[in-house]
Order: sequence, then C-alpha cells, then structure tokens
Amino acid sequence: MRFHALSVAAVLALALVVPAPAVAAGQPAGPAFSVSVAAAPQPAAAQTLPRHRYEALRKTSLRSSPSKGTIVAVVARGKELSSTGRTSGKYVQLSRAGKTGWAASTDIRRAIVAKYQTSSAIPLYASACSTRQLAKVPADYTLGTRTNARSNGRVKVEYAGKSGWIRSSRVAKVSLGVPIGKLGWKASAAKNIAKWCKGVPLSVGANKPNMAEASGRIGHMNELITLDTSGFGGKKLDPNHPMAVAVQYHECAHILQYRTYKYDFAKLDRRMDAVYGKPRVADGAEHMADCMAVAMGAKLTGSEYDPGSGNTLTWWAGYGGKCSSHHLAAARKVIAGQQV
Repeated sequence: MRFHALSVAAVLALALVVPAPAVAAGQPAGPAFSVSVAAAPQPAAAQTLPRHRYEALRKTSLRSSPSKGTIVAVVARGKELSSTGRTSGKYVQLSRAGKTGWAASTDIRRAIVAKYQTSSAIPLYASACSTRQLAKVPADYTLGTRTNARSNGRVKVEYAGKSGWIRSSRVAKVSLGVPIGKLGWKASAAKNIAKWCKGVPLSVGANKPNMAEASGRIGHMNELITLDTSGFGGKKLDPNHPMAVAVQYHECAHILQYRTYKYDFAKLDRRMDAVYGKPRVADGAEHMADCMAVAMGAKLTGSEYDPGSGNTLTWWAGYGGKCSSHHLAAARKVIAGQQV
C-alpha cells in the first residue's frame, strides 16, 4: 500500500494596531304589522382555486366536511399536503397519503416551492424595487420561497422570519431536498473545491493538520483532504474566508498533482522541484501547490480590520514563495492534467 501526504501551513500574524473610529325616507303602504322568518344559515359555497402545496403549521385534523365533519386523517406539524383546489369559507380541501379532507386555512401555509443558495453574502431587500435592506444573508445559505415570485431581476424568499427579495443573479437554484440554513464547514469547503476535487472526502476540525493524502494501489487509490477550522484568536474560521479558501485550494492542488502524475510520488517530487526551482523554503510540490491555488483564484495574503480588538490583522497562507508567470503557466497545465 502506498501512502503519501503533503501539508500546508496557514500563518496568522498581528501586523498593525489601529484604534477603532458608528330605511329610506317614506314607507310603502301596508298592514300595521308584519311577520318575518329568518332564513336558515347556509354553508359557504365551495370555490375552486389554483392547486398549491401546503404544510401544516401545527398538528392538523382533516375533516370530512368544513368545520365539524368527522376526522379522516391527522397530519403532523411540518408535513406537506396537496390542495384539491376547493375552498369553503376559511376552509381548504387537502389531500395527504390518499386521504382527503378539510382544514382551516389558519392551520396551514403554502409550502416551499423552490430553494436558492447564496455563494457570497447578499442583501435581503424590502421589495422587488426597494434599496432598503432588511438583512444580510450569509454565504452558503439556502433560502426557501413559497411563491417563487419574480420581478425586477429579484426573487421573493424567506430568511430569518422575514420575507424579502434577493437578486436572482446572486443565487443558484438547488434541490428541494437541501435543508434551509447555512451549510456546515465541511459542506462549504466541499462546495469551494468542487470544480476540481468534487467527491474527495474531507475531514475537518479545530487544530487538524492541513493535508492531502492518497493511499492504496493504482486504480484503487483512496484520497482524503484534512482541513483545520481554526482561525483568528482561536475562533472558528469562516470556510469562505480568503485564508481558508487558499488552504482548501492548496490541498485540492495536491490531489490534482497526484492524479496528474498517476500517483508516482517520486516523479512528482522531482518534476515539481525542477519546475519551481530555487530559492524555496519547502519542497517544490508545496510551492507549486501554492501557485496552483493562485491559478484557481486564491489569495495567499491579506489584511483586515478587527473592530473587536481595534487591530488590523495580516494573514498568510502557504509557503511564502513567489509565483512567476512561468510557475503559473506550469500550474495551469497540472490543473488540466498535463505533466510538466
């Protein structure tokens, strides 16, 4: 069994301290008395409306007729029902699991008909045309819509108990099976590298070593990427932070290196040393993985202001070498599966 692992260090440094800056007139002739009989109340006439999918807001009984009919089925909270399109007053005729009955409209609401996922933080607007923002929807967040209403390049969705509009160009439609809410760390990382390393298993956690592994025999290699979730000041690092993305791309780059060189690790090391050249502080494969990450779109350094501490933080990812045009050209070839 062949085993190989390469790792990348992500370094955080404190660079600069910066202070924080905030009855009508006239009656017809008739007898002196009259007798009237009130008409018996009639049930509201049933109407036919467009069919929709609904979900139960609470434990809901389906009855054989509006209001006080016999119970034909009980539906648990959150379960979906299908409308027959018939209504009677405040009651709606619904079906579930082969049973059809009536329920109060106050016990149901329209079901989610479509879901959208953000790739970056986007605003939730008050209306299709408004610039007023109700909230900021984070990256990798799955939103639901009960109407899929569209106008002015926006789609109406729900977020954190609010109903608002987002730009449809800033989201991707996803399966109804995707849970509403923010993706977990691992799922976000997997999404970030899916273009090149789709399906590669990930192991993530605080203080785990950043590394890419391949073991087994040719034709039956097992690949694994391990990622550290730790960030600034011991806090959990956002998986979409540029530093986290740089590390994710770097480790994915190693997997691509392995595949391109058909898991001949000795040949891979020789060629990467030769292609990257000197000076270098680590193996050529590590520096080339940095350059491959850059070619994928990663940033290897950056700084940002931390309002909590009043400091400006500078971070680095990778091994500190330079990626020349020569290195980047070679990196793109390896990404494409070509040996250099």
